[in-house]
This record gives sequence, structure tokens and C-alpha cells, in this order.
Amino acid sequence: MSVTLAEPPVSMITDQRASRFSVGTIATLAVWAAGSALALLLPRWLDLSPLSIQGAALPLAVGGLVIAVVVAVAARWPGRADLVGGAAAGLLAAWVLLTLRTALYGTPHGFGTLAGDMGRMSAMATRFSETLANGDPLGVGVPSEYPPLFPWLIGRASALSGVPAWRLLGYAEMISMSVAVIAAYLLWRRLVSAPVALAVTVAGLAGFHDPAKAFVVVTIAAFVPWTLQTLWTPPAGRLNWLVAGVIGGLIMCTYLGPFMLCSFGLLALLALLLRGPDRGEHLRHLLKVIAVTVVVSGWYLLPYAITILTKGGQTVQDLYPTDDLLEPPPPFGSLSPLSALQIIGLAGVLWYRRAAWWATPMLCLIAGLYLYRAVMLARFTVDGHTMLAHYTSRMLGPILAVCGVLTIILLAGALARRLARPLPRGLGLAGATVLVIWTMFTTIGSWMPNRDALTGAAPNSAAVAHLQPFPDGRLPRFAVAEHAADGFPATQVAKAVARTLPADRRPVTLAVDERLFASVPWPGYLAVDRTAANSMARWDDRHAEVARLATILDPAAFAAASTTFGTIDVFVLWNEGDVWSWKDVDFRPAQFDPAIFAITTKLPDGLVVATRKS
Repeated sequence: MSVTLAEPPVSMITDQRASRFSVGTIATLAVWAAGSALALLLPRWLDLSPLSIQGAALPLAVGGLVIAVVVAVAARWPGRADLVGGAAAGLLAAWVLLTLRTALYGTPHGFGTLAGDMGRMSAMATRFSETLANGDPLGVGVPSEYPPLFPWLIGRASALSGVPAWRLLGYAEMISMSVAVIAAYLLWRRLVSAPVALAVTVAGLAGFHDPAKAFVVVTIAAFVPWTLQTLWTPPAGRLNWLVAGVIGGLIMCTYLGPFMLCSFGLLALLALLLRGPDRGEHLRHLLKVIAVTVVVSGWYLLPYAITILTKGGQTVQDLYPTDDLLEPPPPFGSLSPLSALQIIGLAGVLWYRRAAWWATPMLCLIAGLYLYRAVMLARFTVDGHTMLAHYTSRMLGPILAVCGVLTIILLAGALARRLARPLPRGLGLAGATVLVIWTMFTTIGSWMPNRDALTGAAPNSAAVAHLQPFPDGRLPRFAVAEHAADGFPATQVAKAVARTLPADRRPVTLAVDERLFASVPWPGYLAVDRTAANSMARWDDRHAEVARLATILDPAAFAAASTTFGTIDVFVLWNEGDVWSWKDVDFRPAQFDPAIFAITTKLPDGLVVATRKS
């Protein structure tokens, strides 16, 4: 099938097989490498505050120049679509890196606050800076439930560089967002022509681009084209089973969402695939893919599965009743250019489901996501478990946007055939340029820090990175002290413990704030946030054990007591005078015998630290 956009025609299906390392692929990687190096250095050379208008203009200025150059080259050499498209993808990925680097220039923090999900991600990275072993930093003694590859890579980079892991989170987010562009383009390039691959990559980025969830963005970017050539038979052929298995395993270790949220759609695709001819060949291919996926992800999934099967767990992380559950999923929200593109995509997969090779598998994924949301909402009304159904919007947004671009291309081809003449020369290039410019402004609006945060407005995730104190209480370079966010004195807590225990000791700690673990590699006894806790940590049971300890008033008996999950070495509690509290559990100061515990009370924010002396 081919669709004529202009002269010369641009084929929807590339005639290059994935096994060929084309000049376009070389251009993509070479331009990306060179552009990324410049992107990392340019903000430092110019030394502009991203909270100023001048600093915020940097990505726009560079993006505008890059677009002008690419459009001029594409118009001058229309027959070099593979080379120009590949170079443009590399430039897009480098521009993403530049924008995010500009947004975080002047702060070592990543996007978002350390008091939430990114704090737990930093805690995992900090743990992995000292060990290769899989484990949960906020549930001592249990393996990680959250896919650990992203924080594991940060932790290993920290170990090699000597830079604290929490200072590398922002760089990891920048690089992952840039890699998402490259991964999406190269996987789509195997299926469609270079201009189309670039267009759908841009559309996917517009659909979901939260840098605080960079690991989610990169997995979704790879998952969609991976699914089309693993559980389907596109004209370009399936991915080699070994390559498909490695990619599947890496996705598994990075973010499980695509597999969980798309589970109904994946089952439908599998059923359709096995109903067709050559089902035996398809099944053998799929089994080999699954085997490789299990091998690649086994270091994470096997300990998780074994622990769940042998010791069980308490699923509490999906009990948070977010208002997002009540929001309409894409494309049924407020009308915008993005929702209009998504509506076109939804109509396109329905209209072209028998005519375009991509429409049926995309329809399966989309319908599966809607079904998952409906089923899990029904379950939520019964037992309060959401099964993270609101995250379906993360998947629907990019998938529908991609389908919108593919539908428009098919409609353009149909219009050209009806008119019996090619569409105006350059129309496709003009459309792609408009898409890129619109996406550039859309992403910059959410990636760059909102400047009114310096005057007291609610900060977005980039502004939080500039207003969030360091563990030692200092502020980032461009912060305004009167509008700074609340911090946690992790450095002072660590120093208090270090006065009692040797520096290499890793005490099991019960702390009132999870931000402590973002910067110190101590195993946490129990997460503070119940709805973000590891199932295998058995939050409710551990909480009950903490409450039981608080009832042991005799200091000697209290010191000798342990829990069914082990002994707590350090207590970091709120000092409320008569009681020292952890969430809803109150301890008495008299329980902590000074002969057994070293007590530090002169800490900010009313904190007290009790450290077991041996």
C-alpha cells in the first residue's frame, strides 16, 4: 500500500528491512550524538536562568533555527527522505535533551518533588549505588515490586562517577526522554517511510511527555511499534525473535504499565494472530520472544513472583482514590488540537480496520485500554482497588495521536486518487512542519519552569526542581528563598546517626519522611505512604508491628523487642513533647533508654532521632 503526499511519492511502507543498517539510521545516531553533546553544554555556556524570559527562549530559538534548516534541506533534496528524515529525528531528540537541560539548569534536582514518586525513585537509585542486588529501599528484606531498571542504571552511574544518585535523576530523565524519540523513530522506521516515522514519533511525544515519568515515556514510545511487529505481521515483517525478546524484557524491567494496561488488547491480538494461517509458526516465534523476555527481565520478575507465591503480599498501592479516575479518557476531554488529532485517529482505526495493516492491531490496543478502564472502574466501586485504571490515559494519548497522523496520511492519498493528480508539492512537508512546531510549543509549555512560581504561584514539576532544598538545606542557584518549598534535613539526620554508628553501617530505619532515603542508602523499615508501598512489604502488618512496639512502655523490654520483620535500628520521629510520633503511632520518650539509644533532639522541623547504640 502506498499513499501519495507529493512528488516524489512517499510510501507508507518502507522498502527497507530492519536488518539493513541504512544511511538514514547512521544519520539518526550520528546527529543525535553530536547534537546531544551540544545540548548538554549550551545552557552552561550561555549561563541563563530558565526562570527568566531570556533563558526560557533558548529552546525556542534553537528549535526555530533547526526547523528552518531541516525544511530548507528537505525541500531542496526531496529524494533523500531517508537521510533527511533520519537526521531530523536525531535533531529532534537532541532538541528534547536541550530543552530539558535548560529547564533544570541551575539545580541538581530532577523534575518533581522528592516527597513523592520521584523521591522513591531516588531512594531506589541511592540503594543501587551501593549494591547490584534487587531490593526495595522502603521495605527491608523484600525484592523490588516497581520495575528497577531505570533507578538501577542511575545507581550504577552514581557508583562509577561518585556523584550522589539523587543528583543524577534529572540527567537520567533528560536522556530517557531523548532516547524515547530515537527508540520510537527507529522502530517505526522499520514499518513506514522516514517522513511518516518522524511524524508519528512527534505525535506520540505530543500525546504523553511528562519528564518526571521519563521511564514511562520511553517504554510507551517503544511498546507501540514493538507490538505491531511482534504480535502482528506487518508488510515489513516481524522483528527477529531475539531482538523482540530483548526489547520486551527491557520494557518489562522499566515500566510494566504497557503490558498491564493493554492486557485485554494484547490477548485480542494474540487470538487474532493464532486464528490466521501459519499459526504454528506464529506460536513458535511468540514462545521464543517470551523466553528471551523472561531471561532479560528475570532478575526482577523471578524474585517478585517467587516472593508473592511463597509469602504473599498486601496490595495497597492502588487504593488511592484519585480524581483522575473521573476524568474522561482521550480523546473525550476538552477540545484542543491534540484531542482533534486523537478523534481523527479513533475514527481512522474504525474506518480503515480492514484496509490498513496497522488499523486492526491499533484498534485492539485502543479497545483493550477502554475495556480495562471500564472493568477496573467497576472493581473500584466494589473494593476500592483502582488497578491504576487512570493510567490508561498515558497509553491512549500517544496511540490515538499516532493513529491520527496515519489516518491523515491515508486520507491525503485517497484525496489525491480522487482528484486524479498529486497533491500540491510540499504539502506533506508543510503538514509535518506544522505538527513539529505545534508539538514544540506544547511540550515547552509543560517542560520549562513556570516563572510565576517565583512570585508564589503553584510551581510545576520543573519549577519545583528549582525551589526544592538540598538534603543539607541549601537552595538551588535560582531559587527565591521566600517561595522555596519545604525541605527535609536529611544531612543533619545522617550526621546525628553517624555520631553513634560507623559510617559504613546501614541501619534499618523507621522515618517520618521518605525524603530521608532519597539521599542516604539506609534500608527503610516501612514506607510512609501506604498507597505507594510494596505489596511484598506487607504494609498493614508492618504498621501493626510498629503500633505493637509503641505499647511496650518498659524501656528494657522495648529495647529488646523486635518485630516479625526484624529490628529497627534508627527511629526518626516528630517531637511533639509528650510523645514522639510516626504517622498515627505515638511513642513515649521514656521508652528510649539513653543507655541503649543515642537521642538527638536539636533538629529542624521538630524532629528527633533515636539511634540504637549496638
